[in-house]
Amino acid sequence: MKRKGLMLSLIAALAVSAFATGASAQEKFPFRLNWTLYGEHAPFFVALDKGFYKEEGLDVEILEGSGSTTVAQLVANATSPVAYVDAATMMRGVSAGMPIKAVGVTLQQSPMSFIYRADAAKPTKVSEIKGSRIAITAGDASLAIFTAFMGKLNLPMSDVKLITVATPAAKEQAVLNKQADSLLGYFMDQGPRMQLQSGVKMGWTRLYDLAGISTLSSAIIVNNDWVKDAKHQDELKRFLRASQRGWDYTAKHPEEAAELFIKHAKAFNKEIALLEINGTMTIIHTKHTEGKPLFWSAKEDWQDSQDLLQKYAKMPEQADMAKYYTNEYLSEAPYTAKK
Repeated sequence: MKRKGLMLSLIAALAVSAFATGASAQEKFPFRLNWTLYGEHAPFFVALDKGFYKEEGLDVEILEGSGSTTVAQLVANATSPVAYVDAATMMRGVSAGMPIKAVGVTLQQSPMSFIYRADAAKPTKVSEIKGSRIAITAGDASLAIFTAFMGKLNLPMSDVKLITVATPAAKEQAVLNKQADSLLGYFMDQGPRMQLQSGVKMGWTRLYDLAGISTLSSAIIVNNDWVKDAKHQDELKRFLRASQRGWDYTAKHPEEAAELFIKHAKAFNKEIALLEINGTMTIIHTKHTEGKPLFWSAKEDWQDSQDLLQKYAKMPEQADMAKYYTNEYLSEAPYTAKK
């Protein structure tokens, strides 16, 4: 009986050991966002809460950021080797010698807009741009595309008054308090949220509608040296596959995605989150990427983005678009974990 008891204890110990080994097999994977939380980020939290990252053996920690310019620098120095930033800002970083590259593009049309109070709508047309007071934040991802926008309209930057504030919240307050005419932000994000939270009716005009200005927008980027490691390449493929799955699930179940997201973003309610999620899902492809896997980006769109920024924002030209991006780590649908 003693031997039988000893054997049972040994089996139990081995089982506990195996469980502990399996639990510890989850690899830590920090992922830094471009800003504080807003609806565009919801699909990553869907992947987290639905267990998609866990199924890939990853313990993903989603960290907030403080602007694409700052976050791109953190990727370049490998402090945060995988992060989420504005594509135009990343392209400028590459031109400046930063060792970074996009491995997936989530938003493939620019959502950048003038967002203003509906009772003081400005600018709604090109003739209203001169003299406008526009609120921005330091390191604002909007500056690259706004510079190109002004260049295409043959307007000097001195035609507008840029009011620099410390935080996105301060940018919104400047408009609500009529200290600025508008802010530069994403149409599916700040406008609806400001309206719901403040009770002030908001309006917005996309830069694309005024000047045909659009670039690739939000992208997942990596440090080039970090990704040379085969282990990191494997982790990255699993992270991207689970993220693609999260975005796919969000597109199909936006209400559930909103409910999951507000557990993390306490400042939101379901109505705000759902508005932002639905808006986000309208700009995840271009004509060149329809029918392709999520996050897959086209050389033509990178070239168009560079041409715009080179011509109007003085960004140096890259002869090889592969300096900016790769699709090699992405998976085909249905994006489920490999067994």
